[in-house]
Amino acid sequence: MKTSIKPLLNLRKDTAGQRYTLVLQVIHLRRRGVIFTPYQLLPEEFDSKRGVAVATSRAKAHKAFIREVNDHISRQVREVERVVAEMERMRRQYTAGDIVHAFRERYNNRYVSTFFRAQIAAKEAEGKHGTATTYRTTLNVFERFAGARRIRFDQIDEGLIMEFEHYLLSVPLQRNTVTFYLRIFRAVYNKARRNGYAFKGATPFEGVSFRIEETRKLAISAATLRKLVELDYSRKSSLSATRNLFLFSFYARGMSFVDMAYLRKSDIYDGVIHYRRQKTGQLFTVRIVPQLQAIIDHYLDFCGPWVLPVMMDAFPDGSYQPMVCEDDNDPQVRKEFEVQLYLRYKYARSSYWRYLSRISRDLGLKRNLSFNVARHTWASLAQDRDIPVAVISKSLGHTSEKTTHIYLSELNPEKIDRANQLVTQL
Repeated sequence: MKTSIKPLLNLRKDTAGQRYTLVLQVIHLRRRGVIFTPYQLLPEEFDSKRGVAVATSRAKAHKAFIREVNDHISRQVREVERVVAEMERMRRQYTAGDIVHAFRERYNNRYVSTFFRAQIAAKEAEGKHGTATTYRTTLNVFERFAGARRIRFDQIDEGLIMEFEHYLLSVPLQRNTVTFYLRIFRAVYNKARRNGYAFKGATPFEGVSFRIEETRKLAISAATLRKLVELDYSRKSSLSATRNLFLFSFYARGMSFVDMAYLRKSDIYDGVIHYRRQKTGQLFTVRIVPQLQAIIDHYLDFCGPWVLPVMMDAFPDGSYQPMVCEDDNDPQVRKEFEVQLYLRYKYARSSYWRYLSRISRDLGLKRNLSFNVARHTWASLAQDRDIPVAVISKSLGHTSEKTTHIYLSELNPEKIDRANQLVTQL
């Protein structure tokens, strides 16, 4: 007998507020089962005839949310259909309750994919979109490795981890990229183990190497840096802005692009930039040297609350407007704004990388510039000026970035500022 699978809103009278939970109704042999989703919608946001969510505004964040809901519906329906197909192949009688139970088993957090997706959703809810993207990328490569297998955490042993490592190396991926994926996978595995979804015994990562290979030197010379400063981009605003961002990163001791993108004017006071690294949450302070101040002043009246021209909305007439939250006091509005900011950051990052490629050609470089090059260049020139290794910790890959910043944090900030003045005067 054909099984009916239908998305609908759970329009219960005791539901608080105006939003209703989106569910999948499963009917088999005239019996009904219900699978709940994590989404709640307004009645006007759901087309019951077509069984899809519909956008009720043109806001980018809202339309992205509706797409996410519909993608979830499609995945869930396909998964239920797979459950039904498997039960049909077994040629045994089953009920709607059996279908729902089997579906829930598939989405049990004991499974790697399920737990990973829950962590991704949690990071996105916290506004940690970069971490969510990292988790999603790691899950994608693991699922390609697993193929048709649905792997539980209690099935993971040293042999499976080694098999995963060999798979990554055979893709092929660089050793440091493989180490990156393995580190992320280990972090999520450890979290699953703390939650009781994996055995508390010996770790399956004992035989895995997490070494970081020394990479090729990324730094450019002081002469190339001076040539970059002298390039005439007065009539090319995009290239000029890209060059300014690269130099800002250099003058600010290698500030990353994501930290520059989120840097607000309120982060600057008493002649010092105060910011937390998006990647680690570590607090950094950078005393403003004249070159930094010049770039800050250049965009002072253009970027609204932002220091640099990254979080800007572009319009068809070629104009730009800084992105601002319409209502900081409304948690939902604030959350949607954070999503828009992250999307803008990702788009801007791609754009500025393309412009850096153009600038690299103008400089006659064999390898393209990146914002990481600015950090390596600062470290290299600091080393050339006999700045103590404890200050820069050979930040060209000889030690981990974490170790580098442990060294920096233990030093007197004034000593670091003096080192920065020496380097930026080059």
